[in-house]
Amino acid sequence: MDFDKLKQWLEISQQYQQGDFWETVFEQSFREKLQEGFSQAAPNTDKSKTLLKNFPKADIYVTDTAVIVLLEVPGVMREDLILSVSGNKLVVRGISKLPDIHAISNQTERVYGEFERIIELPEPTDSNHIQAKFENGLVILTYIRKYSEEERIFIK
Repeated sequence: MDFDKLKQWLEISQQYQQGDFWETVFEQSFREKLQEGFSQAAPNTDKSKTLLKNFPKADIYVTDTAVIVLLEVPGVMREDLILSVSGNKLVVRGISKLPDIHAISNQTERVYGEFERIIELPEPTDSNHIQAKFENGLVILTYIRKYSEEERIFIK
């Protein structure tokens, strides 16, 4: 589907309708999927540099002693990935490059381009305490939890 043409058609038709006509035509989930399609289908050129949204996918696990973050980065090379942390914010930046294939696309489901995602960690940490491992398209981050059990505060 040519999302650029569909988006253009929707914008033109909106000019001739009063209020939010499309609110009554499409349900919420369909509109969100359209918007997602527009952002993913936008070419990554100098004219329209768009960051991929919700990429990479992340899972966060908490054990009694550690926090484990799994980042799914298929096709991304280690050298194209930058991780940083500030308190409880993990910033993941990089680029997912289109393989060097000289052919006309018959089906495109993957997305390519620059990405940046800020992930809120359950507990703050600093980069010295994080261990990062790159394995089979996954980045595995682990850090020790720095919490203490609940302590009573005495009031004077």
